[in-house]
Amino acid sequence: MTNPLHVLETMADAGMQPVRREVWLGLGFRPPKRNAIELDPARLPSFTECWPVVGLDVILVYHGNATRYGTLRDLSHRLYGASPRRLQLIDLDAGRIAFLKLMGVS
Repeated sequence: MTNPLHVLETMADAGMQPVRREVWLGLGFRPPKRNAIELDPARLPSFTECWPVVGLDVILVYHGNATRYGTLRDLSHRLYGASPRRLQLIDLDAGRIAFLKLMGVS
């Protein structure tokens, strides 16, 4: 299985970061943003594959009506465990935003 975050991994290995240290992750689709990656809900990255988000602002967008809660919970737990600078979840169907981690908060 290929790590969907391999682009970030390649950048990190080369000592680079995404523009504005920000990455958009779409659960089941690719968000219409420059720094966007699509994640397959059936093939979520493991805890060890999430390390490239360390120190980045991660915005995870999903369609709440089509996303299983367990999938969202597992992915957000794995991303949070990788120590991003910020972690934000956006439910496009309900128009809700959740901040799971803000800069400077452990």
